[in-house]
Amino acid sequence: MEQIKEYITKNNFSLFKTTSNDKLSAQFDSRGFHFSEDANTFYSTIKNDPHLYVAFGDNSFYIGKSFQSGGRWKRSHYYHLGILAHEILKTCKIDDQYHGHWVDAWMHRETFTIESDVYSIALKQDVRISFIPFSLYSNKDFKKLSKKEIQEINKSTEKQLIESYGNDDIDLLNIQNRKSTSL
Repeated sequence: MEQIKEYITKNNFSLFKTTSNDKLSAQFDSRGFHFSEDANTFYSTIKNDPHLYVAFGDNSFYIGKSFQSGGRWKRSHYYHLGILAHEILKTCKIDDQYHGHWVDAWMHRETFTIESDVYSIALKQDVRISFIPFSLYSNKDFKKLSKKEIQEINKSTEKQLIESYGNDDIDLLNIQNRKSTSL
């Protein structure tokens, strides 16, 4: 786990596209938030491959896995970039995954503004993201594995990473309203 955590520390990007004059003002629209240019560039190289990701602020982390083509960070999907916007706009569907605790950890809800079709919200800190390639945590070529084997490796490694960060005094956003020390 230490190798993965070191990779995360050294290989991360600002998560959100921000306004040119304020690096703590994230931009989005009715479809979702926009990746920062650096995050988008890197994600385009890995989004179709199995991978893990860690999105984090100063003291709050979300750890996830992906093994689907296109990944989970899609604006038009009710996944992470999309659902965050829907949380703020109050347009979530009843069966959507709840991400309000991400908004509360990383953003100042009361600063939400609309200017034309571009919305913005103030961030509490620079929120970062790291995409971890499958080969780094598995030492295997995913093209030689079955879908089930990939899923098992992703699930197991995600769980280990959550447990490892759970030993630190951080807010794990995988678990709503619970500090990692209470796991």
